[in-house]
Amino acid sequence: MFQSERMVRQLPFVRALPHTAAALALILGSASIASADSIQRAGLTAGIPEGYGRTPGFYVASMIDFGLRSSDPSITKQGVFAPVFFTWSTPWDVGKAHVSIKSLPFVVVLEHAPGLEATRPYNPYASVWFSWFLGTGWNVSIGEGAQLGFSNDLTKPIGRDFVAFQQNVAVSYFRNNWNMTANTFYTTGHTGDNGGPSQPHTMNVDFTAVRHVYRTDQGPIAYGVWDLNSPATGYLPNGAKQSEFAVGYLVGYLIGNLVQVNGKVTTDIYQNNYGGRDTRLTVMAVFPFWTPGAPKPRNGK
Repeated sequence: MFQSERMVRQLPFVRALPHTAAALALILGSASIASADSIQRAGLTAGIPEGYGRTPGFYVASMIDFGLRSSDPSITKQGVFAPVFFTWSTPWDVGKAHVSIKSLPFVVVLEHAPGLEATRPYNPYASVWFSWFLGTGWNVSIGEGAQLGFSNDLTKPIGRDFVAFQQNVAVSYFRNNWNMTANTFYTTGHTGDNGGPSQPHTMNVDFTAVRHVYRTDQGPIAYGVWDLNSPATGYLPNGAKQSEFAVGYLVGYLIGNLVQVNGKVTTDIYQNNYGGRDTRLTVMAVFPFWTPGAPKPRNGK
């Protein structure tokens, strides 16, 4: 997918990827009863050029994510399934900023942790993004969005049954077959009602250094997540905070000119107050639903 500027313009699916797979990755937190974590699952945008966003169209993506955390007394297991994510890269610009609208109407999380076993719908997501091309391969995007809190047997015990607002700033170098991206995002927290679970404000950063060769994409990825505060009620005792840093590798393949499949594996090299190290596997496929046709030549019949 990370081809030269000329090839990116020629392949409709490839042009769609920054608007679809990247957006899908914004949605989910690592829901664990043993560790509250960011409401967005850290690391899901690693490998995607989030700062790049210029091609109008309507796109669909699907994703499966599975992780194991070495918590005590047993391993925490989590699965995330997002069958359909919609992205509309609009034909509109505001000044020099291109506008995209992204939405995840339905997602399912399977959680198997000490004290919690549940498979339930998770919070839907919606946002608007503004993207600028800075020249010589550099791009920047700003996203404003929210996760709408569901209340069920999964979200209530882990303190996720509230509306969380999220602001993203992503910078991408997308040129010469390279995707070099840093995607940072701040997510608001929540003080639990009636002494229930709370969530801190969090800061995440996802890193990418992926190179395209023919139809494949390969390269290292990484992510970090940090609590910015520690709610006094329903969170960690004595003002403790969580932080985590993981590294991994991504492999992608373009099938025809339509379907992009990515797989990546990450594992913690540092964690604080998470109860154990996390290892995850993510597989994502992106499909173009509609893109504008090429303009007809003036002398065409």
